[in-house]
Amino acid sequence: MKPIGVIIWTEKLENLLGFYKLIFNSKVSKKKDTSAYFIRDNFKFYIAEHSEVSGNSKDPNRIIFNLETDDIELEYNRLSNAGVTFLRSPEIEKWGGKVATFEDPEKNRVNLIEQPK
Repeated sequence: MKPIGVIIWTEKLENLLGFYKLIFNSKVSKKKDTSAYFIRDNFKFYIAEHSEVSGNSKDPNRIIFNLETDDIELEYNRLSNAGVTFLRSPEIEKWGGKVATFEDPEKNRVNLIEQPK
């Protein structure tokens, strides 16, 4: 088996859609009234409304999305300048890569990852 996508459930699509357009530096691949997704290399990142979801994430550490970048400093600066608040600035990990962490508007955590060179 291989992963093909992930869904972030939300009370209101527009709470997250603009934010993830900024994060992915991309247009939405497909949008409907209550859902949208971005696609990259056959992996779909969905955002969709759900009637049983309300408010912010209750436990932001339960699931953390990892997004790989070739240049973490460039992305960190781009996103910081656009108003994204980072919980953790880029740091080198024991395994040799770099990691930076931020939250989306509903307190879902996201790591930027730069693999060791």
